[in-house]
Amino acid sequence: MFLFLPPILLVDATITGQTIADPLPTETCDDELPVLLDALAQDDPGEINRLRRILAIENPTCFQLHFGHFARHFLDRLHNTPRQINLHLPKSGGSSLCSVAKEAGKVQGQPSHNNCWEQGHFYPMWCARKFTTRRTWHDCDAMDAELPEFIMNENYLDYPLCTQHRLYSIVIREPVDRAISHEMHLEKFREYYKMTPDTFRKRLSMGRMNYITWALSVDLFDKSGMNKAMIKPGRTIHAEVAMETLSKFDFILEFSRDKACDAASMHFMGFGDLIPGHDSAAVEELKGLHPRKFYEEWNKLDMAVYRYANTLMEVDCEFFARILNEIGGLTRTTTLLQD
Repeated sequence: MFLFLPPILLVDATITGQTIADPLPTETCDDELPVLLDALAQDDPGEINRLRRILAIENPTCFQLHFGHFARHFLDRLHNTPRQINLHLPKSGGSSLCSVAKEAGKVQGQPSHNNCWEQGHFYPMWCARKFTTRRTWHDCDAMDAELPEFIMNENYLDYPLCTQHRLYSIVIREPVDRAISHEMHLEKFREYYKMTPDTFRKRLSMGRMNYITWALSVDLFDKSGMNKAMIKPGRTIHAEVAMETLSKFDFILEFSRDKACDAASMHFMGFGDLIPGHDSAAVEELKGLHPRKFYEEWNKLDMAVYRYANTLMEVDCEFFARILNEIGGLTRTTTLLQD
C-alpha cells in the first residue's frame, strides 16, 4: 500500500514561505518504514508522532505490524530528550501541571509568582500589563540553552518547532467551557490587571474566540512582527494547521478524561506518580456574559481542533497502555528510561 500523509488533513504546502504538511509518501508496510523512522528521529522527531497516529487511525494493520519500531523510537526519544515545552492554554489545567513540575524539581530558577512561563518570550499576552507582541525565538539551540528542563509557553507557539531539542506537550479542554472560564477570569481580575475599557475588550475577544487555534497556528501565518494578539483565526486553514501541529506533539492531555491514561502520560513525561488534581468546572457553573450559543459560534475552529485532539488522545492512550503491558508496567519503564 502506498500512503500519502496526512490523509486526514490536506493543507497548503507553503504559508509565508514555510513548508508545512507536505504529503510524506512511503511504502508503509515493508522494510522502508523502519529506515524512514530512523531518519526522522534525527531530522524531525515530531514527524514520527504524526506518522504513528495517522497509521493507527488510517491503517491499523500496518501500525500493528510496525508497533515495535514506533515503541522503540518513543522510548528512545523520552530517554534522549528529557527537556520539555508545554503550550499552556489558559483555564485548561496547565497551572495544575505547573505545580506538579515544580514538585518534581523541573522548574528551577523560575519565580514562583509567574507560574512556569518564561518572562521574555512566553508570558501570557492575554493578561500581561502590556498587551503587545512578544519577542520571538529564532534559534532552537539558544532557546534550549536559556530555559530550564520544563517550561510553559503561555503565549503562541513558535515555528519551526524545536522537536530535536524538546518534548512538546499540551493540556486541552472543551473549547466553549474554556472560553467562558477564560472570560470569567478576565472579568474577575479586570482591576488587578489594570485594564482600560479598550484593553479589556481586546483581551475578551482574544480569549473567547478560537484561542486554541490561535496559539497553535498564528506564528506560522504571520512573521511580520505585528501584534499577534490582534490576529483572529477565522479560516479552515488555521484549524488545519493547528491539527497538523498537534499531531506532532509528544503528549496531548485532558485531565480527568482517563485516569489510567493520565497516569501513563505523566509517567512518560518524567513526573513519576504525580498527577495534577484538576477537574474542569461543570457546565452549569460557568456563566458567560452571553448565551452559550454565541461561544459555540465563536469557537467553531477550536471545536474542530478539539475533536481531532480527542481522536489523537484515544490513539495515544492505546499506544501507551500497550507499551506498559509489553515491557512490564511503569516500574520497568522507569528503569529502561534511566539506563
